[in-house]
Amino acid sequence: MSRMISTILISLLTTALVFTLLSTALAHSPLFPDENYSPATAYQIEDPLKSWAIYTALNNPEKGDYYKFKMSSGDRIQVSVFTPKRPSNSGFLPSLALMTPGNTQKDILPAYVEVPYSYGAIVVNGIDPVQATYEPFSPGWIYETVNLNMKAPTDGIYYLVVFNNDHMTGNYGLAVGYIEEFTPIEIVMVPYNLQGVYAWEGQNRFVTLLPIILMLVIGGIILYWRSNHGKAPKGISKWLAAFAGLAFLGSAANTIYQILLTFRITGFKGEVVLTLLFVFIYLLLALFTFIYAVRNKPDLTPRRRGVLILIGIVALFSWSGLYVGPALAIFAALVPPYTIKINIDTKGLT
Repeated sequence: MSRMISTILISLLTTALVFTLLSTALAHSPLFPDENYSPATAYQIEDPLKSWAIYTALNNPEKGDYYKFKMSSGDRIQVSVFTPKRPSNSGFLPSLALMTPGNTQKDILPAYVEVPYSYGAIVVNGIDPVQATYEPFSPGWIYETVNLNMKAPTDGIYYLVVFNNDHMTGNYGLAVGYIEEFTPIEIVMVPYNLQGVYAWEGQNRFVTLLPIILMLVIGGIILYWRSNHGKAPKGISKWLAAFAGLAFLGSAANTIYQILLTFRITGFKGEVVLTLLFVFIYLLLALFTFIYAVRNKPDLTPRRRGVLILIGIVALFSWSGLYVGPALAIFAALVPPYTIKINIDTKGLT
């Protein structure tokens, strides 16, 4: 029976891992550039066909933000600009200029926007969107002001400039490319980068961490109370697993909080189903670790060590536990199952 349960757990965890890796194909790889105020200091986008999401701010009302990338003739250029606040409320409506080599088209730009020699400029002025778009992976919201989709007319270096016609400043995002792919490192870095995205949206960094912090503190108090009543986890491995489970629960709580916060702006969206699948995975991870942590048995057999390691890997790649949970789950698999007590015979020392 125990072997069958372990097999079911491994199957569920493997399915969760596969779902996580496949679902990242719908996401963007985040970037956070800075100090790119001229063509000479333009931020280099290494692979403009890959889907990137740049989160930054236009800080100087008399300057634009510059980006550059290399394209071949016929390549698809897909770019959009978005903001965390509705432009009609914030007063900040960013626009976009695409500067192409050898192009004779020169749309009207603010005087402070620098166009490289022998380049033309295609301007797409920002439009105030009717409503915000729901982003299922943060989860979060955006107001898209610009969307540009065209084929590169020639080989060469292209420039993008984000600017504001009314000399206003504010936070904006720039989505570039259409091939949705993540490297393993980019997947692992998502929880860290999400903290930057939340700050870009205007959220307090401490508040975004509060659900996990509260879950660890309150859960720790409950575990301490249980230990005083003879119900403590048996050994260091199970203590580590218990706190890993609390971290996974914290991620579930945080994701639900972000969903509710986003719905205040976007209203209910059907895409929330994808976000809730992540919440379900986080709850499963917490359940599996708690089943091991709070029971006197099962012992930490090699098979169960493997399950704990798999839990840690799934948590890491599904962005659960903010690195703390995955690390604790893996450590729980590697340490001795029980606390080792050493009795010293003091008679022989006298």
